[in-house]
Amino acid sequence: MDEGLYSAFAEAVAGPGPEVDLFGAAMIIARLSGHEADAHATARELDLIAEAVRERLEAGANAEALVEAIREELFATRGFAGDNDSYTDPENSYLDRVVERRRGIPITLSLVFMEVAERVGLRCDGVGFPGHFLVRCGEPSQNLYIDPFHGGARLSRAELLARLAGADLGGASPESFLAGVTRRQILQRMLNNLHAFFRERRDLERWLATVELLLRLEPWNGQLVGERGMLHYRLGAPELALVDLERYVSAANPGAVSSGALRLLDELRLLHKGREGTA
Repeated sequence: MDEGLYSAFAEAVAGPGPEVDLFGAAMIIARLSGHEADAHATARELDLIAEAVRERLEAGANAEALVEAIREELFATRGFAGDNDSYTDPENSYLDRVVERRRGIPITLSLVFMEVAERVGLRCDGVGFPGHFLVRCGEPSQNLYIDPFHGGARLSRAELLARLAGADLGGASPESFLAGVTRRQILQRMLNNLHAFFRERRDLERWLATVELLLRLEPWNGQLVGERGMLHYRLGAPELALVDLERYVSAANPGAVSSGALRLLDELRLLHKGREGTA
């Protein structure tokens, strides 16, 4: 990815939460695939799905009716479903490919549901349920929870709370896991999935691109800055690595700085000093 796309992503996620361009940012994430993700074509397909949903509705349809119409169109008619066979495939994290293949993981299928819902006038919020992203529809008090990964299954608040019983929630209230998350948090979760995939496979260029996008969401994250420095070094950009590692080490708690980063920083300082001496 080039700097222009990083800038476009930063612009998409700027401003107050409701003004974050969730679709636009998700389509930039899709560019991590290396293919030309066509935002206009994907938006048009979502528009067509929304038109089909509206044809199912009577005038003045309430939230319940809107939910049922979207569920019927997406899952029964068009065959959107969770990809159990290749769950970790990055194709499942690229919105355009999810719309095209009609397969995805919980967060991207939830995003498809939310995009269609927005087009037909139904409020939907993403819900960061542990390990399995969900959608809450209508007003928060209505408790209309949908699981797009499992064919748009309806879930009750009581059922979700029961699933959390006994789980290690890190001291957080179970109710907090049923609340809507922000658009930035949705994008962060999408990127974290890809970050883990590219890191595990040592795909250095895409790993770096994912870190760059995460830093547009979390510019204060020193760990990401240090990670970017290490990646710059491994990709043959020692001067960029030096800048990032200096910033990482100076901002971090001394006890939290990795020994590997300190050794690399010392090496880069010597290299830089040597170059200055021969200039």
